[in-house]
Amino acid sequence: MNNRVLVSPSELAAMINREPMVLIDTRDAASYAEAHLPGAVNIHEIFTYLATTTPEGLVALRDTFAQAFAKAGLSGRETALVYEQSMTTGFGQSCRGYVLLRYLGYPRDKIRILHGGYNAWRNAGLPSHQ
Repeated sequence: MNNRVLVSPSELAAMINREPMVLIDTRDAASYAEAHLPGAVNIHEIFTYLATTTPEGLVALRDTFAQAFAKAGLSGRETALVYEQSMTTGFGQSCRGYVLLRYLGYPRDKIRILHGGYNAWRNAGLPSHQ
């Protein structure tokens, strides 16, 4: 079992072909529309959603993201791969996705982050959906 959180573009390309995955793009809708990883879903709210730390705020946070991740196709059996633009420009939004998934109880061994983000994927010459 691989417990590494960060995966390279080439590792991700191999993983896509051998296991069920949901690719989650945390960038804004315009960047997603311009180009994204094949089959990725856009959940920019990972970055923009603000919650209060009251009991009600935490319930709202849990409900919001449980619904968003379920709608994206996550059931706990698939590997969730979260990515942003480059990991130096997204203020850690892919890492926030990891934390949200763990907060919701998603299996730790089923969450990955694309090291270097979309830029690394593109720079590796891998296909994008446009």
